[in-house]
Amino acid sequence: MRPIELRALAELHDGLADEVGTWSSIAITNENSTLAESVAHALSANGCNVQISNSPEALTQQLIVCTALGGGNVIDMHWQALSHAQAFRRAGGKSLILLQDTGGNFAGGPSHGWHGGMAALARTAALEWPDMSVRCIDIAVEPEDVVGTTSRLMKAYAQNTPLSGVDLSGRVCAMHTGELLRQPLHSSSQAETTANDVWIVSGGARGVTAACIEALAQRTGGRFALLGRSVPAEWPSGIELSDDIKELRRLLAARALANGERPVPKDIERIARQALAGQEIRNTVASLEAAGASVRYYPCDISSQQQVNNVVAQIHNELGQITAMVHGAGVLADSNLIDKTREQLDRVFDTKVGGLNNLLVALEGARLSHIALFSSAAAFYGNTGQGDYAMANEVLNRIAQSLQQRLPEATVKSFNWGPWESGMVDQTLARYFKERGIGLIPVDQGAALFADEMLAGAGRGVELLVGDSWADTSAH
Repeated sequence: MRPIELRALAELHDGLADEVGTWSSIAITNENSTLAESVAHALSANGCNVQISNSPEALTQQLIVCTALGGGNVIDMHWQALSHAQAFRRAGGKSLILLQDTGGNFAGGPSHGWHGGMAALARTAALEWPDMSVRCIDIAVEPEDVVGTTSRLMKAYAQNTPLSGVDLSGRVCAMHTGELLRQPLHSSSQAETTANDVWIVSGGARGVTAACIEALAQRTGGRFALLGRSVPAEWPSGIELSDDIKELRRLLAARALANGERPVPKDIERIARQALAGQEIRNTVASLEAAGASVRYYPCDISSQQQVNNVVAQIHNELGQITAMVHGAGVLADSNLIDKTREQLDRVFDTKVGGLNNLLVALEGARLSHIALFSSAAAFYGNTGQGDYAMANEVLNRIAQSLQQRLPEATVKSFNWGPWESGMVDQTLARYFKERGIGLIPVDQGAALFADEMLAGAGRGVELLVGDSWADTSAH
């Protein structure tokens, strides 16, 4: 880069010198080495000591993380960003800036949203590390125009706000302004008829996803292919049906004793959970059929591309061409950011992000009229102990924006659900939210809202925040 370009770049923004002056030592990770070098020159021209390093352990001031600008595997990239943040925190770092490129406006960008989880990592880090300054900058990167890209980054850097971006036009974008809606638990929309649609639904046979699909089927009929990891187990012989796991454990132990066997707690637990899962799947199928829908359940691990490909081919043969998709599958692996392991992040991302990718790859070329992604309010607010879950769901939000741009005639929704009265929210979590004034979403109302939004047509907003606000509570 010629010196005259560097000088012009350093003089572009009035607020840059003040922000740089706060930190005498800045490090930039080198996943995008060309941009890192350009940014280092710009910051150095403003009197800062800057180094490009992927070993932030020795630094105690500001770290700029470029991991999401480096391309590569989406799960590897998010783990590397978290690893940088962990190392910087352990070293006593003061200011963390996470960069991503989703167009500079928190939409899809060149990765179509797959590299878009940095904002949720920033939000969660700000909650767990309140003594640290944490920011996310969305910068539109043009590989052929390093000076222009650096200029936009410096413009966003000078804003000194938690979440900001600068798009290719140079416009400063505040995340979600005017686009993320907090929905009440009711809707006045008029449902369309989509009785001929074939819906593929991950995680659709159990929990709140099943409740949402039942509400949809009651409006539309249609055909539903429900995907889940469980192979439906038969109900244990000689034991009355029950949805109470404690009672089922007791009955299974009593049966073992009556048969002269010694009850093994881990075996009792496994049999009980498998039995309840199998019965829940059968109940969901029965409810959908009672609503007039055609239903098939397909055991499938959606983290496996081959299994998803096989199931999609089977659905096309048995139910017809898939025209709509709901991605409701998800798992938790909670722990604080500083303790988060690669294994935990993989578990969460494999299902939530990897599963979505596998579905979209298998459905490439399909003419989808409806797409629903089950995200979480944890992505929008951040949530202590759920940094990986927040990131994965924020990726879904960014992908939804990208899908809507590519499929303007389709109804694309990413539901940032607050806590439900069932599903992943057990009694402990329910108390956690109640203590913080966050109400639980009633299952019937949340399911009705889902059906309303999916059948209302395009143009009503892509990202929907459902439930009570988490702002200004001690949950943060």
